[in-house]
Amino acid sequence: DNAQMRDVIGNKTDTHDGDSLKAFAHTANEHFHSAVFLKPNLAGAVTLTSDAGVWAAMNATKTEIIPVGGVTSIFDLHFMDISDISANGGYQIELYKGGIGAEISIGNFGTGRNAVQSQEGSRPIITEMLPANTRVSAALSSSNAGANTLTIKLEGHMY
Repeated sequence: DNAQMRDVIGNKTDTHDGDSLKAFAHTANEHFHSAVFLKPNLAGAVTLTSDAGVWAAMNATKTEIIPVGGVTSIFDLHFMDISDISANGGYQIELYKGGIGAEISIGNFGTGRNAVQSQEGSRPIITEMLPANTRVSAALSSSNAGANTLTIKLEGHMY
């Protein structure tokens, strides 16, 4: 209500869900100093396969990257590690949050490969803060007519 100064500046109970200056400072501090995670951890990268067709719509094939319960704190994503691009061409990766059949886009990112270079490696991305235990999936589209693949891992911060 912002009726008193502590409503705007905040109090000791303001954390991630608050909208006071204290809550924003708390969240920023945790962002800079909290644990970083890699998903999947201690496992191979997840393979994404594009649907056949040039820039085919990414409606059907979504692949789970982080399962429900895979990150048990509030989190956001900062890097996508891309590898093993299967063919020359342009690629678009769409990330989603939510359960199977109820996915909501949280960002899309491009990469590519040609005869002399491949845009593999760690790519900066930014997503919104996601609630604890949120499922994250991805879909792939390419500039090629056939189905192509690449592999990804996701890096983020927990709050």
